[in-house]
This record gives sequence, structure tokens and C-alpha cells, in this order.
Amino acid sequence: MSDAAMDEDDATMEDGGSAMSDGSRQMTGAWQEYLAAAERLDAVRREASTSVATEQAALRAAREELPPIRARLALQQQRMAEMATASGRPMPPLAPTPAETTSAERAVSGGPAVVLAALRQAMSTVDVADGALAQAPTRPPSATTRNLAVYGGLAAAALLAQIVFVLLVDERTRPFYAGCTGFLLGFGAFGIGWIATGVISRTRTAAMGLAVVALPLVLSTAVFALLWLTR
Repeated sequence: MSDAAMDEDDATMEDGGSAMSDGSRQMTGAWQEYLAAAERLDAVRREASTSVATEQAALRAAREELPPIRARLALQQQRMAEMATASGRPMPPLAPTPAETTSAERAVSGGPAVVLAALRQAMSTVDVADGALAQAPTRPPSATTRNLAVYGGLAAAALLAQIVFVLLVDERTRPFYAGCTGFLLGFGAFGIGWIATGVISRTRTAAMGLAVVALPLVLSTAVFALLWLTR
């Protein structure tokens, strides 16, 4: 083989090797692009999966926190109704206005996470309202209620004193002493109650006080008399 033919063969081999090298580089580049695309797709998939898991967790938390808020709002509404009734004032409007409803719907339109944040903000507001209601002044008891407590306590003390005294005397004279002690103790209890209610309530309700004090003493006297007659 001549030198010219050998040179031609060498050139041909060099051209083939160069072509194979270019093809390998092209395949390597395409493979790297494929791997990069696969990595990007996997990252997007993981991000989407994390986002879905976060939204599901927020949705579960929102469903758990909503019933307690509703229950506390119902209690607050009941408390406000009681306060309005006690003060003789009309119940304030508690239903949201259309503008407030629209604003609330707009505030929770961002998905479960936004809804959960809004619920927690609402819980904070409910806590503040509970504190305000706890500090609200309660209506004091009426004069009639206070006077009834005063006269009732004095009547109970007078009745106990009458029973103890009558049981200590001779059995034959019990009806007489029951009537006397009942009158005296009743008069004294009513007088003390009349003075006390004038100081405490500035409204004595004398008729009610006389009935509360006299009735148990009259009944006890009647019982002692009946026992004496049936002995």
C-alpha cells in the first residue's frame, strides 16, 4: 500500500472518530437536559404535595376550631340577652349586616389557611368579648328581694326562739306561752326588720314583712294548741 493510500485511510478514521465524539456529546447533553427536566418536575410534584398536605391540615384544624367558637358565641348572646332584660333595655342587634357578611366572605376567600387564620382571629375577639362581659356590672337584687331575705331571716330566728322557749315550760301552759311568745317575738322581729329594711333598701314593704314574720309564728302557736287539746 502506498503512502498516499495510508494517509487517506488515516484521514477517514480521524473524520469518523470526530463524528462519533460529536454524537456522544449530543447524547450526553440531551440526557442532562432530561435529568434536569425530571428534577424540576419532581420538585414541582413535591411542592404541590406539600401544599395539598398543608391545606388539608389547615382544613382539619378549621373544622375543629369552628364548633367551640359557635358555642361561645351562643353563650355570649345569651349573656347579653340576660343583661338587656335585667337593665330593661332592648337587645342590641347581633346579626351581621350585608356589608359585614360580604367583607367576611372576601376575607376567607384565600383557601383553608386563610380561613384558619380568620378563625383564630375570631377566637381572640371572642376572648376579648368574654373579658368585657365578665367585667360588666350585674343588676343588684331588687328591694323586695332584699327585704324578703331580711324578714325571712328574722322570722326564722323568732320561730326557733319560740319553739325552744315553749318546750322548756310546763306542758299544761304551752299554748298560752306559745301565743305570748309568738306575739312578742313577732312584734320584735317585725320592728327590727322595719328598721333594717329602711336602712338597707330604703323601701320597707311593711305588709310583706308582717306576713313573713307572723305566719310561721301563728302556725307554730296553732300546732302547740292542737297538741295540747289532743293529749
